[in-house]
Amino acid sequence: MGDSKALPILGGVLLVLFLPLLIVLALILGGLAGMASADACVPTQSEGKAFAWPTDRHEIDVRWSESGGRGRSAHRGIDFDVDEGSKVYAAEDGRVVSIAGNQVRIRHDEGVETRYKYFKDISVRVDQEVERGDQIGTSGSGSEASPGLSGDHLHFELWVQKDEGGDLEAVDPDPDNDTFGEDTGETESGCGCSTLVGSNNQQKAFNYFTSNGYSKEQAAGIVGNMIHESGVEPGRLQNTPPGQVTNPADAIDSPLGWGIVQWTPAGKMIRPSREAGVDDAVIGSLEYQLEFLKKQLAGETAIPEAHAGDMLEQADSAEDAAVAFGRYYERFAGSEDLSNPRYTQRKTAAREVLSTFGGAAPGEGGASCGAGNGDIVRTALQLAWDTPGHGHSPKPINPTYEQAVRDYNGSSGEDVLTDCGVFVATVMRMSGVDPEYAVRGTGVQMDYLRSSGRYDIYENLNNEGQLRPGDIFIIDGHTYLYTGNYEGGDGRTYNAASASLYGHVPEASHVYFSDSRGHYTVARLKQSGASSDG
Repeated sequence: MGDSKALPILGGVLLVLFLPLLIVLALILGGLAGMASADACVPTQSEGKAFAWPTDRHEIDVRWSESGGRGRSAHRGIDFDVDEGSKVYAAEDGRVVSIAGNQVRIRHDEGVETRYKYFKDISVRVDQEVERGDQIGTSGSGSEASPGLSGDHLHFELWVQKDEGGDLEAVDPDPDNDTFGEDTGETESGCGCSTLVGSNNQQKAFNYFTSNGYSKEQAAGIVGNMIHESGVEPGRLQNTPPGQVTNPADAIDSPLGWGIVQWTPAGKMIRPSREAGVDDAVIGSLEYQLEFLKKQLAGETAIPEAHAGDMLEQADSAEDAAVAFGRYYERFAGSEDLSNPRYTQRKTAAREVLSTFGGAAPGEGGASCGAGNGDIVRTALQLAWDTPGHGHSPKPINPTYEQAVRDYNGSSGEDVLTDCGVFVATVMRMSGVDPEYAVRGTGVQMDYLRSSGRYDIYENLNNEGQLRPGDIFIIDGHTYLYTGNYEGGDGRTYNAASASLYGHVPEASHVYFSDSRGHYTVARLKQSGASSDG
């Protein structure tokens, strides 16, 4: 559990009332057992309070009660009075162990589990590793016996193992009103970004390494090699076609390479991962393989590659990084010959990666969370004011948006900063979700949405229940983004973000399906993971 001197002081405090706090303090001081260390950009259990808030509402509306009395039931958890569709966040790093009965359970250690109940949408899967502050879904509606809430709300529980070998038991998650802290969700700093972000695996891998201490050039060198090894496909077995997934159980005995860097033989990485208790579904994920590779380069894991990591860190250009990774990590046949044509291929790929993704890498060089984060909603809410009323004259411009238009859109026509199409295009481009989105003009953008092949088009949606966060509303003359519910700076709930040419800069608004121009078409990105609901 580490060398912290705080634990002996706490060791004598055994009151059941403070048991949950002691457990989470132990997690703070020692880290979660068996889990990878968190990235420096992400608020973790080592900073601030024991748990992050599971909602954007930072006030508990109904607290724990052992017995209600006078016909009231016990309330073994706490309730947050939030509207349906509000974001729900993981309170701590952990693994999703169950999704059943409209409840998500996340295991943080052998003896600690948090449970979340009443969802409208769930955006995680069983066995998925989550980090503190990751969105796991949106809240729904449910009924509890008094004093619990009924209707729209989130119910949150903390379960701990009080005795070794015993069952988990529900305990008061807020014994001294000091359990929760650190805002979840959107932030305006470099911290709070998820490191595994981007519109495809190449960008996600590039962003991951730039967020973990590597320069953009070094990250490009790594990914340039991955492109030629596997196409950055975590389930790729050597000599199989792109898109064909080979699961760890089917690859483990193969003499061929497998995974994003083609670990050879395949069992070289799969076996030690299994021995560490990692499930095959996790081993086959991009996130786990990137983490495993990062640890190898740091000289960790059962198959360390510290020398390769040292040589990579000496590279100043994408080309040098491509050669260093190929020569000292991949060690492909003929890698000792620096004139090998494979190096030319990998250097070319590295230059292309740097050119394509180098301007939007989060966590490196001060880039904002919105840049290249692969999340339409997060980016839109970063750029738009969180209240309405930011009219044409004078125009109170969000400086983040003004800079984003210059960096990611480049339009120079009339009243750029109030143009609805410029706003939507800037969000799509800056997030990395669709770098080719037409920069301006609703007619041009409608043609693009219909012809690009990237979007599903819906002509007749008419209620919010049919929508997903990140949907684009468009008609000849106007376009805006549906975000799902969020709380504005005035305490009111909004579910859209829009600009209006000559009318107002990007700001909070409400969804509408038709206006004087007619009924809106809705475009939804086909690629999974592009909108905030996953």
